[in-house]
Amino acid sequence: MALSAEYIVRNTLQVASLPTIYSKIDEALNSANCSNQYLVDILSEDTALSARLLRLANSAMFNFPSKIDSVSNAITIIGTQQLRALVLASSVMKLFKDIPKELIDMEMFWRHSIACAVSARIIASLRRAANVEYFFLAGLLHDIGRLIMFKEVPAEISQAMQQAKQSQVLLYKVEKEILGFDHAKLGSMLLKEWKLPIQLIDSTAFHHNPKRSADFKDEVAVIHVSDIIANSLQLGSSGEHLVPKLDEQAWDCLGLPDAIINTIINELHKQYTIAVDFVLGEGGTDEG
Repeated sequence: MALSAEYIVRNTLQVASLPTIYSKIDEALNSANCSNQYLVDILSEDTALSARLLRLANSAMFNFPSKIDSVSNAITIIGTQQLRALVLASSVMKLFKDIPKELIDMEMFWRHSIACAVSARIIASLRRAANVEYFFLAGLLHDIGRLIMFKEVPAEISQAMQQAKQSQVLLYKVEKEILGFDHAKLGSMLLKEWKLPIQLIDSTAFHHNPKRSADFKDEVAVIHVSDIIANSLQLGSSGEHLVPKLDEQAWDCLGLPDAIINTIINELHKQYTIAVDFVLGEGGTDEG
């Protein structure tokens, strides 16, 4: 029996509801009288995450002259938007940590997502976007639908990956052939159920087909281009073995000169290791 996308997402939600720590942080940041101390109290529920935030605040990304030794100061350095992004990233990683290595190397999966996230943040900064951390988050979550596939339909996604490799066709196209929908659709449906912002849902739904976005063409274009950069530099892998074709309209939509691609790539190489260290560093240990 062919499984519907709705059925698969419903199944996923039974084991992957959005963790309460993210909901609490999100609610706090949306309230008018949110203090750093209140955020510190919420974060104290997750000591590993608190340790990671401290490590990030002390990293070369922020280059602060003296050592940051309290979570409250770390929040000030990092900023609340980035805090929201990092808490969600950490939460999502925990939800999808049990996927068998035979299907996908999870470190490689997250490395691809992180490369896309960092590229998106760099492009957003070059375009002087208001909230660059939104783009980091959108990049990090763009392939979440593939994690749902690895969890819920392992045989089908495994078949799709083999078939895509043999026939030299993009994986998302083979997913559609075998299942009737691709990872982009599944991912956007899960984010919608989690009640995440509509721009995030759109960026996930249309990162392979930016023309199909009605309301967030700029945001989707940034994720589309960032995904292609991450794939072409082979920074990690979400299971895709080819580089998707660039939608030229999406590139034009960014309004950036062609020559700036070198700046984006150089900056990506600088920031990538720090981001990988934060997102993948287990339990806030000091390695890396």
